[in-house]
Amino acid sequence: MELAKFIIGWFYYSFYYMLFSALATIVLNRVTKKLWLTPLIINGVSISLLLVLILNGWIGSKEATYAVYFNYLPIVFASIIVNVFIGIINNFKIKTQF
Repeated sequence: MELAKFIIGWFYYSFYYMLFSALATIVLNRVTKKLWLTPLIINGVSISLLLVLILNGWIGSKEATYAVYFNYLPIVFASIIVNVFIGIINNFKIKTQF
């Protein structure tokens, strides 16, 4: 699979996963106040749910790769990107205050 088709697939098939991951990241950042903790929580929850689905047979072995590429990875990637933006904004706010 080409990289361009892979990225297009992410935004076509995984748009809502990424959107809700970004919203969950923002909410968790307000609750935890630690930028490094939020992606770990989202990563842990998403991998746990993925493993539960695979082990219970709700996702077959052929669909597991699809689930990892188009469900799990976009969720974690969106959380990390949102956290990076929040960190840059917070860093900029601290530097501009006297």
